[in-house]
Amino acid sequence: MTMKGTIRRAAEASGLDQATVRRAVKAAGQDANAIGFEDALQLSQSIADPSRVLGHAANGRGEGGYSSVTDTLAEARANAERLRARKIELQNAQLEGSLISREAVTATGQRILAEARTALLSLGYRLAPKLTGKTDAREIARIVETELRDVLGALADEATFFADLEAETLS
Repeated sequence: MTMKGTIRRAAEASGLDQATVRRAVKAAGQDANAIGFEDALQLSQSIADPSRVLGHAANGRGEGGYSSVTDTLAEARANAERLRARKIELQNAQLEGSLISREAVTATGQRILAEARTALLSLGYRLAPKLTGKTDAREIARIVETELRDVLGALADEATFFADLEAETLS
């Protein structure tokens, strides 16, 4: 005869539920009341499927409830939920119009830079008729500066920038 509590001690030592140890002993054709601690422990560890035990524990069922793997799984699930919540926040912000896509801003900036380049490169052709026959350096400088300010002023108009950005975002 064995000492009382053998199944319980084997369950604690293996990290399994007492019912799992009893099933393992029964599956081996042994009597749960007559088996020794070492034999019960060895049977429970050899017959119990660790992945099933861990899977049940991870899902909140059964035995083997605490392990580093279940902690890691719980962390991964919590992180996935945080990421889902963040995704929903971003989608809502975009639908509300408080979030503009990076592509739209980049496209608008590229278009504005292209317009600035074109406007600055055409400056010589626009100035040539105005400067023909001029000899006074101050008058030439004033004409060039006025034209340059007009070009840069049109490009620096933030109302135009945001109107263009909104038009590209909505299209």
